[in-house]
Amino acid sequence: MDGSFPLQRDPDLASPAPDAQKWRQEIADAKAGVRAKVSTKAAALYIGVHYTTLRDWVREGRGPQPIQNPGKPGTTAQNQHLGFTLESLDTFLATRSGAPITRGKRTDTGDVLKEAERIEALIALKEAEDRLAKSKARARRLGIVCFQSLSDALEIQPWATVNGRLIGHAWAVDDATFNAADDEQWEGSLEDALAQPWTSADNRQPYQDAFLGVLAATQHAIEAARSRQRASDLEERLSGDVMHVEAVRPFGKGSGRL
Repeated sequence: MDGSFPLQRDPDLASPAPDAQKWRQEIADAKAGVRAKVSTKAAALYIGVHYTTLRDWVREGRGPQPIQNPGKPGTTAQNQHLGFTLESLDTFLATRSGAPITRGKRTDTGDVLKEAERIEALIALKEAEDRLAKSKARARRLGIVCFQSLSDALEIQPWATVNGRLIGHAWAVDDATFNAADDEQWEGSLEDALAQPWTSADNRQPYQDAFLGVLAATQHAIEAARSRQRASDLEERLSGDVMHVEAVRPFGKGSGRL
């Protein structure tokens, strides 16, 4: 096949039926503003192709603009977990509206659109690579996954899931678990993660301990700050009392009245 490709939008035929309802729910949630992006399979259903076809188009730089999740630090493999905004999918569909594109020479407009899509894909890839590099650097600096402060616990993190249940931080699970996890990672803070269903209490426990440790450290810091403030307030009051006593004693020691 040459550089052109047809797009016949028939979601029920283009994507297998078993998980279609789940993908439709993703699309409905994205339309309602509940989620910012949809999975590759839901995106494929939305534009009416098989998800493997969509992945091929993205890899070749001629599909809709993807959002690539952060990769796992310490590995050289590229993260294949992609997401798509409905805006990028609608933009893509707009360029493919009308009669299917056929083989042969395309118009200048088609060439320009393809080049624009290629450049947009390169920009998205560069942004994803920059984000991955920063995430890896921060992960190394914090010891891969380290929750040391309240801001760490509230920061959005990637989480690996199995059958929709959290199994651990995407950077902390072992390679076998990471490779067996769902295609799409769940993203949220440590606080949000602890409110989600997990594969087991044992997998959840280290993260609960980390969160409680952060809360304890935060409480200790607040109490220490309050103690310092009380000491400062007491010092100011004592200093004010001394100044007041000096002010009401106009005569020195041993002085008498005239």
